[in-house]
Amino acid sequence: MDKEIRIRIAVVLLKGNKVLLVQHQKNNRKYWLLPGGGLEYGETIEQCAIRELREETNLDISLGELILVSESIPPDQHRHVVNLYYRGEINSGTIKKGDDKVLSDLRYVQISELSKLTFFPNVKKELLYILENSEVTIPRSLGNRWE
Repeated sequence: MDKEIRIRIAVVLLKGNKVLLVQHQKNNRKYWLLPGGGLEYGETIEQCAIRELREETNLDISLGELILVSESIPPDQHRHVVNLYYRGEINSGTIKKGDDKVLSDLRYVQISELSKLTFFPNVKKELLYILENSEVTIPRSLGNRWE
């Protein structure tokens, strides 16, 4: 059993009333999630988001504010993932699915369709609420404060 805590950075990229999602296929199971990936040692959250979005979507992005935090710990505790969800903006690039073998699809999905998808981790309800309510107070991420 891996005793490491994995930190995954995910980015919400909107295009009108659509949100960009990636589809993973693992162990004969397909599911949707926000693009992103694992934070590497010595890498800032912003650097991770930029790298992962480039790898998965071919897009260059700017990272915005933190909007959600969730954990994924299965009952057998074989893994522990802390998921940090941020808003993002596209700076440049043309959308193209990356080469990672788990990526099976990449597309903009209507926000209203999100609730019908198999989505992991299952933060659909909270994500929809934030996307549909602009007055929601967003917590601040202060980034690396080591001096």
